[in-house]
Amino acid sequence: MRQDLSRNWEILQDVHDTCEQLGLPEHEEFMTLRGPQISEWEPLPELKQLQLLYSEHPYWGRELRYFNDAPWWYKKEFELSLDATDRVELCFTNVDYYCKIWLNGVYLGSHEGYSAPFSFPLNEVVQRNGKNRLIVKVWSPWDEKVAGDRQEERTGAVYRNMVKGTYEHSDTFIQRDVNPVGIYGSVSLRIQKGTGFAENPEFSYQLDEALERADLHLQVKVRRPDAVSLRWSITDCFTGVVVLSKNEELTGVQPCGDSELAVACLDGTLSNVRLWNTWDKGTPFVYRVKVTLCAKNGTVLDAYEETTGFRKIEMQRTPEMTKFILNGKDFYMRGTAYFPDVYVSAMNEERYRRDLLQIKNSGFNMVRVHVHVDLPVFYELCDELGLGIMHDSEYNWTHPEDEAFADRFVHIYLETVDMLKKHPSLFCWICMNEPGDLTVSTGAKLFAAVCEHDPSRPVIKGSFCVDDPDSGDSHNYTGSLDGGHYSDIYGTTEKMNTEFGFDAPPCIDDLKKMPPVYRRLQPILDNLDSIGQYQYHLLKYYIEHYRMQKYKPNAGYVQFLFNDMCPQTFYGIYDYWGLPKKGLQAVLESNMPVGIFLKFKDKLDAIYAVNDYSCALGICRVGYSITDETGKVVAEDAKDIDIKEDSLTKLWEFDGTIHSGSVYNVALWIEQDGKLLAQNGYHDVFYMPQHTPGHPTYMSHETGCRIYWA
Repeated sequence: MRQDLSRNWEILQDVHDTCEQLGLPEHEEFMTLRGPQISEWEPLPELKQLQLLYSEHPYWGRELRYFNDAPWWYKKEFELSLDATDRVELCFTNVDYYCKIWLNGVYLGSHEGYSAPFSFPLNEVVQRNGKNRLIVKVWSPWDEKVAGDRQEERTGAVYRNMVKGTYEHSDTFIQRDVNPVGIYGSVSLRIQKGTGFAENPEFSYQLDEALERADLHLQVKVRRPDAVSLRWSITDCFTGVVVLSKNEELTGVQPCGDSELAVACLDGTLSNVRLWNTWDKGTPFVYRVKVTLCAKNGTVLDAYEETTGFRKIEMQRTPEMTKFILNGKDFYMRGTAYFPDVYVSAMNEERYRRDLLQIKNSGFNMVRVHVHVDLPVFYELCDELGLGIMHDSEYNWTHPEDEAFADRFVHIYLETVDMLKKHPSLFCWICMNEPGDLTVSTGAKLFAAVCEHDPSRPVIKGSFCVDDPDSGDSHNYTGSLDGGHYSDIYGTTEKMNTEFGFDAPPCIDDLKKMPPVYRRLQPILDNLDSIGQYQYHLLKYYIEHYRMQKYKPNAGYVQFLFNDMCPQTFYGIYDYWGLPKKGLQAVLESNMPVGIFLKFKDKLDAIYAVNDYSCALGICRVGYSITDETGKVVAEDAKDIDIKEDSLTKLWEFDGTIHSGSVYNVALWIEQDGKLLAQNGYHDVFYMPQHTPGHPTYMSHETGCRIYWA
């Protein structure tokens, strides 16, 4: 049984950080005295990160810094009516970032992190029949130390002392003054009367070599296991059929160090398994696992449910290849990086579903969750929609290098691993993003710990460490953050690129919703279209470049970033309000499972057809038409070809006679029985706009936006 405590809280900010010294957890009669300068309690509207509740502009502005200059205190009073033998546990889903907790003046403990739930037993301190006073101190401080005191490089060199990616990434990603803080999600009491689960049951499985049968294992930790039975069922969510049902008496369970606790282990077998696949490789079949603890008379004492899926995910890593293998078959990754909002508590099921449906409809089969942890419903939706996940830790750029920090980081990230590893959509963990030095103790410890904690999926030690045998992916911002021109990637190869992209502002009407940003960008407003066009051309060239090297050697890519995570950060192909930018058109043309592409730079080289589906398309009609600026046909052809499953086919080669210096328009298509399966087009194919001036060098740190040459 749960009692919700998520409403009717009070809050104050401890501006001098003296409330703990003055004894606020035990009493509060000093609060209105003249000397201490303590704020008064005020009603808290809801549990969310506090900038969303108390700031008119939570995404930029110096006034945001006061949210993190001093800690916050929360108070919740509640009444209970319980039996003397009832067990009571206080449960939090999310507190950002550090917290200390007291009940009735008694210190319960502390917690670090923002993404994983945690709890404290209250049996010895709770008033079972009467009023209780819950006090929580919360803070998320600023970091001051900079590596080598390189203040001119503070954005990348500041030592991030917290395991959270939602602050101190002020390269037009997260504004300088944003550092989320506060309790969000839910707070509740778990009340257990007699026998019950001591923690959530742990379900695991092992598929046979044919991927048709699953050997199942269930481990249940039970408190006071007296004369009870365990009911275990698995339901195919597609058909509604119960495919496994077990009812076992809990006899002979093994004690686990606590006289009231025991562990029960149950095994089973499931034949004719429906495998979970990404939406383009099959069907994301899922199953509902239900575990119920019952008394002899059939009364339900406790129950647990989770949704899972059966699949096998592997990663091939050699000096020549980095490739995912899903259910025994090569998997070409068409991915996008996702960071929906710097304030995770601003998200809800509706926003996640909107974004994920747009991601799927844009042809992506993979989402990289970039240096943060989303709400649980996000992962459930990825399971449902058949979208794979690469999941970062929050190790990004510079962190303390001492052993104490390494141990803290490992502990916090393993909480995330344990929380999320049940999801079939989660393909791999990424221990560090762009770490620079792979030998830091945090990375080595984290990689070993994650591999041990979750041997069921691959682990990337350091993203952007292409030559490391435990990593293998690259990041490429040629023509963007790294200068040069995007066409410089012509003739190059990459095994798997997990970051590339270009940031472009939203439409002018959405810029006007941010008056300070709109004013600062006045000099470039007439050039918004050209900046957006550069985003379009860069993304199209990159995506097609990778797809025409399918498995030779490229096995996929991740475009950065799907949406603007703050109104004034421009990496997305959708802006913060959900309106598309020019870059989306490139994705729609080049990112679908079936595509036809032109290889070119200074001349036309070849045309390729790509099929990423796990089924053959069969005999298709493919064609091209090349016209000059007057509309006259310069070259054209069409023919029938047999397009195999998961294939790359070179259709035509050109002799170099069509080259830069003149205007040419190219149309490509694949059709079958009069139905168009794919089309592509290149207007003035040799027009390649130059890198936008001022990008990425100039930005306004006050507003947190790229200013190009403004």
